[in-house]
Amino acid sequence: MFHRRTFGRLIGQSLSVVLFFQTGLSHAADATDELLLRVPETANAVALVNVEGLFKSKLGVSQSWSRRYYTDYANGLAAFPPTVQTAVLAAKIDAATISAEWELGLVRLKQPFAMKKLAEKESTALDKLEGHSLVASERRAFFLELRAQTLAVTNHQNRQDVARWLRATRDRGQPAISEYLREALTGADAKGQYRLAIDLQDALHLEDVKLRLQNSPVLKNEKLDLNELAKLVAGMRGLQVHVEVGETIEGSVRIDFNGETAEFARVLPKLVLGAFEKNGVSIDELPEAKVTLGEKSLTFESALSEVSLRRIISFIQPAVGHLDDGSSAGDSTPKNAEQAASRRFYSAMQTQLSDLENQARKAKDYTSSAHWFETAAKKISQLPSRDVDADLLNCSASVSTKLRAIARSLRGVPLDVNALQFAKKQEVYVYPQNYYVSTPWTNYTVSYGAGYAFAQNRVEYRNNFAEIEAKQAKVIADAEKDRQKIWDLVIDESSSIRSRLARKFDAEF
Repeated sequence: MFHRRTFGRLIGQSLSVVLFFQTGLSHAADATDELLLRVPETANAVALVNVEGLFKSKLGVSQSWSRRYYTDYANGLAAFPPTVQTAVLAAKIDAATISAEWELGLVRLKQPFAMKKLAEKESTALDKLEGHSLVASERRAFFLELRAQTLAVTNHQNRQDVARWLRATRDRGQPAISEYLREALTGADAKGQYRLAIDLQDALHLEDVKLRLQNSPVLKNEKLDLNELAKLVAGMRGLQVHVEVGETIEGSVRIDFNGETAEFARVLPKLVLGAFEKNGVSIDELPEAKVTLGEKSLTFESALSEVSLRRIISFIQPAVGHLDDGSSAGDSTPKNAEQAASRRFYSAMQTQLSDLENQARKAKDYTSSAHWFETAAKKISQLPSRDVDADLLNCSASVSTKLRAIARSLRGVPLDVNALQFAKKQEVYVYPQNYYVSTPWTNYTVSYGAGYAFAQNRVEYRNNFAEIEAKQAKVIADAEKDRQKIWDLVIDESSSIRSRLARKFDAEF
């Protein structure tokens, strides 16, 4: 079915990582081996992707994925520029917020890459760091040329962090990722063109899990040992996702535990689905997937749509889409590159906004809705920008800023509508000072509006969660009108830039 490795991912039939881990550095020249060596040991989420393997699949060929990829990769279907062969995506995920502290994309390209052209596109100077060419983007991303046709993009906080990462991984003789990640990605059960693994060992606090389970509607009328169930959940080893594309897209997501699952076979699937939904993992096929309970595992399996595949791949989102120096033109070279690039960019932005509204409407609480606004803002900010109209880029930056503001409001941070009304390229981050405990097991009902307004059902809890969440919900609900104003500004900006582009290029957008 699917796997979160996302927030999905890993395309590769020809990845030789299995042999790599079995024989150490006997295949040191292999691109994937080299990329894995560069993954920091603090990474708890890693995806392996063979882009060419996806396009050469039966479905990829029949649906002309390669042609669509070259001509319109900005539409979000593919997270990589046309020149990528293989990619390793890594991140440090905070289990409490399902957000990335940092993300890293490592790619092997089909042809040489012009870092100087990338610097010109990013309107910055070409730099050097630890002997590697470096481009520091204003979107807080660092692009590095590790060697010919091997590149990296990371959102580490600053230049010093990037330098320390380069030194720490320069002479590494074997990958430093955890044993669980290695086994999930390269073990006997690993399969498919896309593989994602998340290490959850020691990520959950037992007492927090107990509180969440006490408040779970799924367990309301169940007679079971909550303490033992909490031990099982808190002792999760990790999660892995495999996606295999042949004539169809087949995916599986497996949750691995340290303890036996049989005693809780009736409730585990529902608890897992509730946790996924709470944290914004919205894969339409998941609720109807085939469920298999292993001795210490739970697996969901299902056919997937292209839309679901796109969402899975977007779980880890380093700005790999910007690794485009302009050397690849696809099937044809349009006479007006700016018009063509702007049309693709605008269409991609509208696709993200439409997808956002649909997903946010289906979200069952404020937290999952906030996740979708954050994700959409990130995707829009990472759309390939080469040759795109400058005003359209400013508009997209403003839209991203407003979407992030709505997301923060959904987490309880007050909005400043006047400040956002004229937001352009600035990225203002405000974080709440109060501590709020969220519970991924609670259900809510959706109040239809702009896709982010919710009203909670009354639930009787055996602790103070209800009181805490009620106060937080009131703060969020009181800001609904302000969120609607911000959303209206997003729609107005989108409509306005469309009209301006149509006049400029004398063409429909």
